[in-house]
Amino acid sequence: MTPRTTFISGSTRASIEADATFLELAQRAGISLPSLCGGRGKCAKCRCHPQGPSSEPTPLERELLTDEELSRGIRLGCQARPRGDVTLEIEEEVLDKGDYVEVAVTPDPSVRKVYLTLPVPALHDDLADIERIRNALGRPVAVSLEVLRRLPGLLREGEFRITATLLDHAGSEELLAVEPGDQRDGAYGLAFDIGTTTVAGYLVDLQTGKEIARSARLNGQQPWGADVISRASHAMEQRDGLQALQAAVAGTLNQIIEDCCGGVDRGQIYAATVVGNAVMHHLALGISPASIAVSPYVAAIRDGLSLRAAEIGLCLPNARVDFLPLIGAYVGSDTLGVILATGLDESPEIQLAVDIGTNGEMALGSRERLLACSAPAGPAFEGGEIRYGMRATTGAIDRVRIGDDVDIWTIGEAAPRGICGSGLIDALAQMVQRGIVDPRGRLLPRPQLEGRLPAKVLDRITDRDRSWEFVLSWEPYVAVSQQDVRQLQLAKGTILCGIRVLMDELGIQADQIRRVLLAGAFGNFIDKRSALGIALLPSEIPAERIQGVGNAAGQGSRMSLLSGKIRARAEAVARRVEYFELSKHPRFEEIFVESLQLTD
Repeated sequence: MTPRTTFISGSTRASIEADATFLELAQRAGISLPSLCGGRGKCAKCRCHPQGPSSEPTPLERELLTDEELSRGIRLGCQARPRGDVTLEIEEEVLDKGDYVEVAVTPDPSVRKVYLTLPVPALHDDLADIERIRNALGRPVAVSLEVLRRLPGLLREGEFRITATLLDHAGSEELLAVEPGDQRDGAYGLAFDIGTTTVAGYLVDLQTGKEIARSARLNGQQPWGADVISRASHAMEQRDGLQALQAAVAGTLNQIIEDCCGGVDRGQIYAATVVGNAVMHHLALGISPASIAVSPYVAAIRDGLSLRAAEIGLCLPNARVDFLPLIGAYVGSDTLGVILATGLDESPEIQLAVDIGTNGEMALGSRERLLACSAPAGPAFEGGEIRYGMRATTGAIDRVRIGDDVDIWTIGEAAPRGICGSGLIDALAQMVQRGIVDPRGRLLPRPQLEGRLPAKVLDRITDRDRSWEFVLSWEPYVAVSQQDVRQLQLAKGTILCGIRVLMDELGIQADQIRRVLLAGAFGNFIDKRSALGIALLPSEIPAERIQGVGNAAGQGSRMSLLSGKIRARAEAVARRVEYFELSKHPRFEEIFVESLQLTD
C-alpha cells in the first residue's frame, strides 16, 4: 500500500501518495519545508515532527539530531520517509512584507485605456474587427494572437462600444486587451522583486500611483538550496531541474498575484516589472544559468526584456512583463532597483548602497561614476550553516545584550527557537565587546576569562562536543559556537572586502562616503552599531550616516512600473554602472584577509 502524507501549513492542506522523503513530498505538494542545503543532509534545517509511521532514523539523523530530539519524534525531512498515513504540520513563516522608503513618482505609465465607439459591420462595410479599432485610433497597433482570438466575441458583447488598452512598447503601440463598455477606470500593475529567499509583490494603480496591496512569499525554489549556486547546480545537473525551478518561482509569483487581487480583476492588470539577481532572473525566464555559474561568468542576456505574462506561466491574461536589465553576471536588476530608489545615479555626493543577503550586492559612487560588485556572503546572515540559526520569524532571537547576564529579545516575544541574522550580529558584537571573542574570531576558553566576566556570563561559556560555545538561552537551548563565529566572520569579511575593493577602485577613503544605505529587510532590522562593532562596515563611517531603506529593490521595480521615463533611466543606468569582479583586483586576497578581523 502506497503511504500517504498530509501536509498542513497555515490554511493550506495537501495530501500526496508516494514513497519519498518528506522533503521531496513537500516539494511535490507545493509546500515549503525549510531546507538550506537542497536536501543534501548538511544543514539540519528541515527538522519536522511527522505524526504517524515513519522510517527508522538514518545514521545521518543520529549524527545531526540529539537523543532528546529523536525521542520526541523529531526527524530530518531530507532523510525520513512515511510508512503509512502520516500528518505533518509545518509552521507558516511570517515574512516581512517588503516595506520600503517611498520615493514619490508622477505616474507616467506605458499603459493607457481608450474608450471607442466603433461602426457596426454591415453589408457595405466589411472591415475586419481589428481594422475598425485601428481606424478609430487613427494609427496602426500590433495585436497578439491571444487578443485576436477573443476579439470577435468581446466586440459583439459590447455592441461595438469598447475600451481598448494600449501599451507603448519600444516606440510602437500594442493592443493588450479589449473590454466591453467603458472600463477606463481600472488599470493596474504589479511590481515584483524575486529574492533568493523571499519574493515580494506590489499591486499598484497605474493611473494614481497608489499601492493597492502587497504580499511576500518564500521563494518556491527554497527546497533546492538556500543560495544561487545550489539552484544553478540543480538546474544544470538534473534532467528536469531547470523546468522545476522555473515552475516553482512562477508558482510563487502566482500566489502573490492571488494574495493581492482580493478586490481587483486580474484581467485589469496590464503591466508588471521584475527585478532580481542574475540567477533568479534566468531561472524565472527558464534560461539555464550554466554560463553564469562557471568562469568567465557570463549571463545569457543583460538587456531589459518584455514578454507576455503567459510565456512564463503567470496568471495575468492581459499583461506584459518587463524584466529590468542586469548590471552584470552577479549584480542583477535588484541592485539596479536599489540604485534607482536611493538616487545613487543622481547624487552629487558619494554614497554606498549594500543589499545584504546570501549574495551581498553593493554599489558605490555618485552621478560622476558608479561601481558595483557582488560578494558571495553565503547563507549565514539568514541562519544558514549556523547550528541554531533560523530565518527572521516567530521565536527567532533578534536582539542580544550582555551585562551582568545575557538579555535576549525574540520576534513576536515568543519562546526562543533559534537565532536570526540581526540577532547573530548583535550577539557577536556583544561577545567581541566583552572580550569573549577576540578580534581574530577565537571564542576564548572559559579558564582564560575567569575574573574578567560577571559570574552569570562566565557560566554561559560551555565546553560542548569538544568546542567552546556561548549559551544565549538555556531552555530551550540556543548557543553560538566557535564554528558559528567562523561562518559569520567569513560572511561579514566578504561584505567588507567588497566595500573596501570598490573604495580602492574609486580612489576614496571611508570618510568620503556621505551615506550608507542598507537595503532589504535585513538592513531595516540590523543594529548599525553592532554592524560597526564587528567591522561588517568600515568603522570610520559614523553610525549616523547609516540608514536602512527597506526593500529598495522592490521600490525600484515599482518606480519603473509607474513611469516610462524611469524605465528609460533604468536602461541607461544599467549600462553606465561599472561591474567589478572582486577576484580581479590585484590586492583582493590581502584585502579579504584584513576584512576577516572583527575590529577594523
